[in-house]
Amino acid sequence: MSIRRRRPLRPRLAHWAVFWLSTLIIVCAESLLWGRAGQQVTAQPSTPGRQIVVLLDTNPHQNKVLTVELALAEEIIQKLNQPGNAFSVITFGSQPPVLVKSRVHAAAAIAALQNVTVEQTKEKYFSVHLYDAVKLAFGQFTGDADPKSLLVISEGNDYFPGKTFKQTVSRARQLHIAFDIAMIADHTLYGTKGIQRYGFDLRRLAGKTHGRYVEARGGPKKISGSLDRLSARILGLDRGQ
Repeated sequence: MSIRRRRPLRPRLAHWAVFWLSTLIIVCAESLLWGRAGQQVTAQPSTPGRQIVVLLDTNPHQNKVLTVELALAEEIIQKLNQPGNAFSVITFGSQPPVLVKSRVHAAAAIAALQNVTVEQTKEKYFSVHLYDAVKLAFGQFTGDADPKSLLVISEGNDYFPGKTFKQTVSRARQLHIAFDIAMIADHTLYGTKGIQRYGFDLRRLAGKTHGRYVEARGGPKKISGSLDRLSARILGLDRGQ
């Protein structure tokens, strides 16, 4: 019985087999790379978060309306509760300002509001450290691209000494910060002949930084009834923005 030996592959056939196998590998690799590149092109860039700093006036004169201040702050924070947004909370009054929370999520900022109380002092006359609170607030903003808002909820005892008003406006414009002002008080904000006694400089700050200015004065029950309207005006919702 004879045994037939298998002939070895011809050199030319082996060459073509290697060539086609290499081509197939290259094509598959390029298809994978193109697929990944296509995914990178179609991926949506992340939206920059908004930075919001809330200044709360806790001086002793605000004893009757502090609950309204806190309710307004909470409502606005809730409406701005979106992924990527960061909130800071600062209190100020007759004492140096206090950084309660720095760059936290909405839930943490709202929880911090529950512990805010009005200041206690035996002094009848005192200055309010609004300007120091604003300087502290400026330090909470980071970066140049993210939208920035500074919400001041205050009685309006807002004296800015010397050239500090111009410096504050200049710094706000440099950082691209809009001042949104909510005047909350249980007393009138105006004197004789309609001259504004409280919040004069704050009103100017809002105008010069393209922010919004709203007023609510009277008893807590009266003000509480307009919280939705106040927050809508602060957020620009009443103008479809």
